[in-house]
Amino acid sequence: MLTEKLNVLRNLIGQSVATHKAQRGADGTQSHRFVLFVVDDNTSIAEYYAELENEDFTVAAYTLALHTSSVNEWPSVVYNDVIIVAANLLLDSLTDGNVRIPQAHMMVVSDAQRLMPLQIPHPVMRIMTDYYAKMMDAPRVLATVTSAPDRWASLDLVRLEISFGASSYFLASRTVDAWSGPLELVLEYDAYTPAAPDSVATSLQEADPDGLLLRPRVFRKARRILQQLGPFAYNMFWKATVDELEVSTARGGIGFDSNGSIRQKLAELRKQWSDDALVTSLSSSACNITPKLAKLIEVLSSYDGPGSGFRGVVLVKDRSIARTLAKLLQIQEIGLPFIRAVEVDHAAASDPGYQHKLTRAFGGGQYNLLVLTQTTADVEFPLASTVISFDLFEDQLTYAHCHARGKGRHSHLLYLIEKGNNEQRKILTRVQTVDADLRGWIAGFVGGDSKHMPPRTMHTTLDPCLSDSDSEEEDGEFVLDPTTSAHLHRPEAEAAIHRLVAGLQDPAAPVQDSPSISLERKNEQGAQSYRYTISLPISFGFPDVVGPYCLSKTQARREAFYKACEECVRSGIMNYQHFPQPRWQPPDTTPAVSSDAPQDVKSAISSTAIHGYPRKSPDFWANSPRYPVTTLYPTMVVPENLGGEPHAPVAILTRAPLPQMSEFLLFFSGARATIRFYRGVPFDVNSGQLHALRGYTNRVVRSLTNKPFDCTPESLLCFFTPLNASWQPLAGVEGLQPVAEHIPWDAVQLAADYYAVPLFNSLTALDDNARDAVVQDRNVEFTMRHFLVKIRHDLTPLSKAEDSPREAEYSSFLEYCKARRKDFPGLEDEKQPMVEVSAVPAVTNNLHPMSTPPTPPTKAPLKCTSLSPEGIPRLYANFWCSTFRTLWLLPSIMSKIDSCLLVKELDAKLFHHSISEPQLLIALSTRAAWTEFNYERLEFLGDAFLKVIASNFLYVTMPTAGEGVLHNTRQGIIGNKVLHECAMRVGICPYIQHKRFVAKLWQPPHVPAPSATQPTEDVEMADGEGPGDGGEGKSKRKKTKKERQLSAQNTLWMGDKVVADVVEAILAAAFLSGGHEGALQAARRLQIPLPNIAQWTDFTRIGAQQGEQDTGEAKAFVLEDTVEAVQAIVGSVFSKPELLAQALTHGSAFGSTEGVSYERLEFIGDAILDFLVARHIFQRHPNLSPGGLTLLKGGMVSNRALAAFCVNTGLHRHLHFESDQLADAIQRYVTALTELREKEYEAVAREQRLPGQYWLDLPLEPPKCLSDLVESILGALYVCDGFFEVGVGRFFDAVFKPFMDAHVRLQTLSTNPKVTLLELLQAEGCRQHAVVKVPQDRQNAPVHMEVHVHGQVIASATDPTAAIATRKVSLAALDAMANNPELLWRVCDCVSGETTKKPAHKATQGEDEGGEGEETMETAE
Repeated sequence: MLTEKLNVLRNLIGQSVATHKAQRGADGTQSHRFVLFVVDDNTSIAEYYAELENEDFTVAAYTLALHTSSVNEWPSVVYNDVIIVAANLLLDSLTDGNVRIPQAHMMVVSDAQRLMPLQIPHPVMRIMTDYYAKMMDAPRVLATVTSAPDRWASLDLVRLEISFGASSYFLASRTVDAWSGPLELVLEYDAYTPAAPDSVATSLQEADPDGLLLRPRVFRKARRILQQLGPFAYNMFWKATVDELEVSTARGGIGFDSNGSIRQKLAELRKQWSDDALVTSLSSSACNITPKLAKLIEVLSSYDGPGSGFRGVVLVKDRSIARTLAKLLQIQEIGLPFIRAVEVDHAAASDPGYQHKLTRAFGGGQYNLLVLTQTTADVEFPLASTVISFDLFEDQLTYAHCHARGKGRHSHLLYLIEKGNNEQRKILTRVQTVDADLRGWIAGFVGGDSKHMPPRTMHTTLDPCLSDSDSEEEDGEFVLDPTTSAHLHRPEAEAAIHRLVAGLQDPAAPVQDSPSISLERKNEQGAQSYRYTISLPISFGFPDVVGPYCLSKTQARREAFYKACEECVRSGIMNYQHFPQPRWQPPDTTPAVSSDAPQDVKSAISSTAIHGYPRKSPDFWANSPRYPVTTLYPTMVVPENLGGEPHAPVAILTRAPLPQMSEFLLFFSGARATIRFYRGVPFDVNSGQLHALRGYTNRVVRSLTNKPFDCTPESLLCFFTPLNASWQPLAGVEGLQPVAEHIPWDAVQLAADYYAVPLFNSLTALDDNARDAVVQDRNVEFTMRHFLVKIRHDLTPLSKAEDSPREAEYSSFLEYCKARRKDFPGLEDEKQPMVEVSAVPAVTNNLHPMSTPPTPPTKAPLKCTSLSPEGIPRLYANFWCSTFRTLWLLPSIMSKIDSCLLVKELDAKLFHHSISEPQLLIALSTRAAWTEFNYERLEFLGDAFLKVIASNFLYVTMPTAGEGVLHNTRQGIIGNKVLHECAMRVGICPYIQHKRFVAKLWQPPHVPAPSATQPTEDVEMADGEGPGDGGEGKSKRKKTKKERQLSAQNTLWMGDKVVADVVEAILAAAFLSGGHEGALQAARRLQIPLPNIAQWTDFTRIGAQQGEQDTGEAKAFVLEDTVEAVQAIVGSVFSKPELLAQALTHGSAFGSTEGVSYERLEFIGDAILDFLVARHIFQRHPNLSPGGLTLLKGGMVSNRALAAFCVNTGLHRHLHFESDQLADAIQRYVTALTELREKEYEAVAREQRLPGQYWLDLPLEPPKCLSDLVESILGALYVCDGFFEVGVGRFFDAVFKPFMDAHVRLQTLSTNPKVTLLELLQAEGCRQHAVVKVPQDRQNAPVHMEVHVHGQVIASATDPTAAIATRKVSLAALDAMANNPELLWRVCDCVSGETTKKPAHKATQGEDEGGEGEETMETAE
């Protein structure tokens, strides 16, 4: 028998007995009550009697011998404190009336795990339902469940929770030998909602409306105190705050209130506040503390007693709460005269003198209660007998510190939990779930072993240690993450290093490659000092980090880990994934005047459903200026050869470490290439190298854009450089690659100094110089450039231009020059070789498979030119050809990098790295962004998933609501308006990729120079940008083209439905990344209204708690034969046969009376079937367009398809109804459908083809009850399995999916494939398509049909008859579209808007609907 379990029982029974005796002594009218200790069988009575017997309370055993006596023996045992009785004996005694439940003040059920597997109700279950549940004054119940740690996750405690009216927690289920921690207990308190409105805060805001003295953070502190501690503490905080402000202002400490008017108003308010008395009784209407604080007071009061020697620790999250709580516990009215509390300041970790003083005071009894925050939880103090977690911390490192603060098995660790709060339940379960490795590490850590780092399985949250009030008073020193702007302070450094090691260390690494921590001691002049050394795994290739000597171990440990974080960030090993992320704050949530939208969100005039959002730029570039420009972090860009041409690697040198980028594709003229990235070892540059890089970068930008561009080294946030041909990524090296020695500094300096140099100095070096060169035919910077293809020794200026279109009309190249060039001087050497070149196209958007070069010039391009140094033209070069091809891709590469940085930022800040970044990027990309992928396929899946979680939530929280009410209420969760509001609330709109990249506007990341002249006159706003009704936006002049371009780039005009679709796509991305649980957590972070749903099992728990309410309606019933028949069809067992009975019952079965039919189950079954089908076709057709997915899903879940499936499986035979009319309709449908099915399969065998949707040929509409029956049976299976896809998944995979896959395909969605084809093209937004009959060249010739999309043929077919030819060509087009996802991209641009460019003269009303038209027009330019 576990010692921990007995300790729990002894302690709690002893407390309950003591409390009862005290209450009985205070009220002499109370009778003696006892503790009923219920064991599973008679043999356990003696065992527990021996273990529980002690000096604190008396124990008696009601044995089988007493029970079988001829007289009632209960009077002989009831005057003991504890009575041990077997469950069956207690049930018999209750039935006979020999004992009553109210005679007990507590009932303990031991070994409750034995109750769960039984199908026949256990005696304990009968006691709870037949006796306990009917008592008004029922005693408290404690049930213990013993389980091995590896079975924790699989325990289903819902049944026990409902029966006992209790909540389950992991408390003491660890083995004695492996655990030495304190005894962990959970105490529940009632939820608390502060009263509104808050008159105190309102009056203070009126006194200081601009927040000069009372900043917003002060109000946030006060609000937290009100929520955690109650009105008394809230008023106490405000009084102290105003008093401090008055003193500071009087001393001249605050200069914002120059005339003292604010101070006077605050002083007057202070005088008006009354000193209310502290009332701690929750039953009193005047109570002014929270139930949480009351529970803490109750716990502390239990330690009062003479000579108790109590020492305790209270752990809270917020420093302002800690300060107020410590003061509050000193008040006499609180009723804790023996408590001497003190809040431990942050100085305890960095000030050894303060720590030593506090340690002596705590050990000597001057203080006996320390109030700690997470930032001081690691400070060493004398051990405490009780550690109270006032707030829960989802961090197992803090959990280890809590154990280290206690006295092991002789102490308690108490958790305060809000009743019914599933989020807190989830946190506690997560923290207490430890494996053997972590359990051993914590035991060693508590015992003083600080040499080993925790195992990889230790969970550390990304929530920061510092609360809002902590960070306001921090010294300001921190490590900055450039990607997310997160700050890492000293108290958070150790957890960050643990995350780094856990993420990078190979689990199979040898022991000698494990990280370690070593401690050194030094004694100088009688003072002991300490120093820690952090050794990371050898595979990291990172030297040991030696911290400074400090006077305390806590400070030394913090300094060592903080220094390790600095070094790891500086070297590029630590990145945004290891930093704590502060609580997500939307970019701007301040409501605008007369608008529900944030201030920076514009509303379109043309439509209230279109808004303009400020476009977010990556934090990475905004944080880069904080890093010195003398250290650069290289990222090598290595593209595949695009279009068969060689592309050399180049390096992007950033001032801050750029996180690892995933590879992606770029496109050009039908070709594609994979772009890969390799991070390099950072290196320092001197001033000469820095200016060379600056010049080279400027030269690259000027050459690519043919526009002036000049930035200083300090203004540039990244630099570009070529790499020598000797550089190759090292195979098998996952870390940083060496790169500094591979930079050709001479070539960089040459390009920085000259925009072009002569291609050759002598003809002997001509072929060598021409191997890899970009040339220009004029000695000017901004001109056309050409790739040098080869030296044409077979051509001279006197040769005929056979393959050069420009000179084709002339007898020779020389004659062309004479005719086309004014004052042509001629050539000294008319027999010199020619040079073949190809024009360098202007930079373009290469992010979409349809990327093509810009509009070609009207005149023929240059192909061959002369080389004569004396003649015209001359050739100049300054870039390697292979390098310039890669540089030519840089605008698109940098645009993609910006998108990836935004995704990393959002994933870290809002979703805590729970979503795959490539999937999240797709979810955030709209079709208007014109990239390889967009959100539409994900939105299709996310819409179905959202429908499931909303249906689950409503089903369990509205147990009496009918189907109609559930449908209507669900719209309040999944509607586009609600999803748009969620997106606005959390602030994801600025992150959406809705802007098409315009290559001609590209510039590298840099700090813009301040403009010399700022325009002061107003400009006319485009439609959709005005603040009011549009009239106020008109002013002196129109925007210039450049102003409109910049405005269009900085504002995202999106319809509300687009934003809602993005939310659904994010849910799908989360589902593909983390399954059901991951998607549910994403929904919570998106603030989709699902209150009190913290994890998927909460659906099961809440559903079991609510149950199907007894509404007085007639219940459905089902025969056992029917249950077996249906289970044979679906291939699963219904654990709750009553749900199957409900699923098979039609509303007509109850006649004129009200009864429980299948409607509610059909509601949830419809949702789960919709999701299963959506997921199936999403995975089965990875290349199918969203329109095709929608059509396929519609075909599989239609009433006709489900009715045919119902009849095919025979489920219709088990439908329970009482309607002759319905019976006749079902019979006629089944007969007609069976005949059609037989004919279809005869044709299939005869024509050697696949079957189709034969039910579509039936003119008779199927009875809706048949499709409802399929959905209700699915719903019953789903609910029986606790809202998990065990049974429904088996039924779907084995029965439903094979049937639908055999009959429902794109080609069979309609009896006429042409109809399906046209519907699919319309669903894709294509407006130019047709099925065309080609004119016959002779009579009686076969009919030739073609499918045209934008004038291009995508399919063709021939047959003697027009009908069959049309059918064939339609099927061929459907096959082409299903198998080639890029087909429509290449031929259709209806949705992109390229074909809808508006006339240039229309510049006002109607020019650009809500600003979106302006965006399309500008990008098209």
